Amino acid sequence: MANTKNKITYGVCNVHVFPITSTDETGVPTYGTAFAMPGCTEVSIDAEGSSEPFFADNTPYYVGVSNTGYSGSITVADIPEEFLTQVLKEVKSANGTYFENADVEPAEFAMAFEFQGDQKKRRHLFYRCKATRPSVASQTKEDKITPNTNQLELTAMPRLDNQIVKARCEEGDKDYDGWYTKPVEYTPTAVAAKA
Repeated sequence: MANTKNKITYGVCNVHVFPITSTDETGVPTYGTAFAMPGCTEVSIDAEGSSEPFFADNTPYYVGVSNTGYSGSITVADIPEEFLTQVLKEVKSANGTYFENADVEPAEFAMAFEFQGDQKKRRHLFYRCKATRPSVASQTKEDKITPNTNQLELTAMPRLDNQIVKARCEEGDKDYDGWYTKPVEYTPTAVAAKA
């Protein structure tokens, strides 16, 4: 029987953002229409949390581990207008100029993307993210053109209603094809243990 599981993953592509347009009193978010973030060169997101050991009998008797989400960054060739206006809340004037207001809070959003694998593509989804403003930087053109990139610092937090932080699936899973249509909802179901 041929191996159908990934041994390795590599690359990143198909970054999509779902702006959170509102959150009700119970913490359930409403996700807006997804838009693409083309030109992604890197996603680097590290787990956040802590572990606290409890010692008894001269050994770590119990270790409590907390999950407070993730933090990291995404690097793209250029930031699309949808992200500037729907997430960072910049205002585009009738003359085409973008304005950033220091008193306006950026919106939360969900972010989906995928990694290539040796057997299957793996898709990831973070349900509740917040991004900082990107830096403004460039450098002189020399004998060859080196494209600029834009880095967004991200925090991925648990959802307020069910504490779900992220999801992932692979080609062939039921949720795979609709991954970029809307964030897949968590429905707890029993999974039979493999013998």
